[in-house]
Amino acid sequence: MATDKSERAKAQALAGYLDPGPKHLNCAQAVLLDGLLSIDQDPGLIGAAGYLGGGMARMGQTCGALSGAAVALGLRDVFGSNGRPKNSSHAFDQMQQLFKGFQEEFGATACRDLTGSDISSPEGFREAKRSRALARCPEYVSWMCDRLNEILERG
Repeated sequence: MATDKSERAKAQALAGYLDPGPKHLNCAQAVLLDGLLSIDQDPGLIGAAGYLGGGMARMGQTCGALSGAAVALGLRDVFGSNGRPKNSSHAFDQMQQLFKGFQEEFGATACRDLTGSDISSPEGFREAKRSRALARCPEYVSWMCDRLNEILERG
């Protein structure tokens, strides 16, 4: 069950992702923002996910929503354990569950497979935006925010 805090965090993350202007967040940054707000950490840390959007620097690899969640969970572990990452089996299980759930829900985890586009070049990225290949990306961000918040709320 989502709390008001997690709903506000998700809304802010999606607004940042959907912003067409200079405050636009990529998919990884949006999910990371959701996580940071949920664990009461500095939202300015979203820059750490700047190169993870579009499947790692727009190379079409792992979806940025998944990458952003991995960074959020890593920061949760760092901030929640006096600066030392936990890297526990439980934490790895949580991330693996996110990957498996995402794969089951959307049929892929790679950006290129999810969008059907090669966005590694400026021309390819522009074409993907024109063709609406990226239209489902807010759904991936939203789904990941919901699952990430469930994990963060459980502790």
